[in-house]
Amino acid sequence: MKIYNIENTKEFFETLNECEGNVELVNNQGEHIELSNEKGSNLNILSETYVDGIIKEMELCFTNKNDAVKIFKFLSGMHNVA
Repeated sequence: MKIYNIENTKEFFETLNECEGNVELVNNQGEHIELSNEKGSNLNILSETYVDGIIKEMELCFTNKNDAVKIFKFLSGMHNVA
């Protein structure tokens, strides 16, 4: 899933942190970097990098389709909908 122009990075990373399956960041070389390891350290480092910034583009892969739906709802402004 490619995402663009995330302005509320804090809430975005909080939502990513709630994912139940593995979440991977795909870098420009096509390598997959696991964000959702046991301690969440990769996700914490990434979220600190973007704490006050805007994410212009990011590609993520999800092993759990419900996680992808959760992020889609966040991106479409439907994250408060059950």
